[in-house]
Amino acid sequence: MPANLTPDYLEAEKRFRSARTQEEKIAALEEMLALLPKHKGTEKIYADLKAKLSKLRKGESKAGPARRGSEYLIRPEGAGQVVVLGAPNAGKSALLRALTNAEVEVTDYPFATRRPAPGMMAFEDVRFQLVDTPSIAPEFFDPFLAPLIRNADAAVLCVDLSAPDCLDQPGIVQKMLAEQRIELVREVVSRSSRQGVPRRLPAFLAGTKGDHPDAETAVELLREVIGDALDLVQVSVSDPTSLDRFRRRVFELFGVIRVYSKRPGKDPDFTAPFLLPVGATVLQFAEKVHREFAERFAFARAWGEGRFDGQRLGRTDPLKDRDVVELHTL
Repeated sequence: MPANLTPDYLEAEKRFRSARTQEEKIAALEEMLALLPKHKGTEKIYADLKAKLSKLRKGESKAGPARRGSEYLIRPEGAGQVVVLGAPNAGKSALLRALTNAEVEVTDYPFATRRPAPGMMAFEDVRFQLVDTPSIAPEFFDPFLAPLIRNADAAVLCVDLSAPDCLDQPGIVQKMLAEQRIELVREVVSRSSRQGVPRRLPAFLAGTKGDHPDAETAVELLREVIGDALDLVQVSVSDPTSLDRFRRRVFELFGVIRVYSKRPGKDPDFTAPFLLPVGATVLQFAEKVHREFAERFAFARAWGEGRFDGQRLGRTDPLKDRDVVELHTL
């Protein structure tokens, strides 16, 4: 059976072969293991990678780089994983503390965040995992950070609106990411096209400390600098309205809608919405609920904004965010 290795895996393999330090080799191997397709044809490759990684780690102390590398493997939770990136003192940790349950350290000095810290953020009835990350600067890019970013679903690039160098921060961070073959883009990136090289991550710019006296001027200038490359959301940890805007923009990064199921004669189930791509049809929803519903589909009834109650829909009719759908089968 062919291995069918992805372009991202092959890029990680190149980084392993060209790595000069033990840290870089371990980081590349960990990324290769995360990106390796799991099927019968890759069993030997998987075993070889594990053996190489084990051999490299044997030469490391428990407190050394190998253990630190494992701390960068954050298991995704919720509807999607979003890495929060930025220059030193860009306000990443303060933002994460305001939005999630993460216990992160907020300081006035740079490089206080030494390893990723995940936390769960709720947008209405959907939860996303935000991950605070070590700062990115020309003088330092943690070799373990690139695999974490590549494996994420989306990113937020924080810029401190009160900083004298706020206009330079986006360009500096994006240049460092480009060297790691990572590109932040404005548009939604479908799951089927996320394995390209460079790795394209849907993202937006978060202008932190949005309540600073110079924030409005900084936002105007930043919009001129970044143009249409990324959206910009002005946010302050002390302004609940701006935090709500931030939550909604994170949701929009994924290009999905929420659809709720309803059994005939029963109340809708609002506890766990089905997430579908924007523009999804009734039949796609039926397939998501259960294959049998799709195979035996007759019609559906829907409730939602702009619809009359119980509106009858066919299999190709598009759904909207927060629609309630009742499926009927043959």
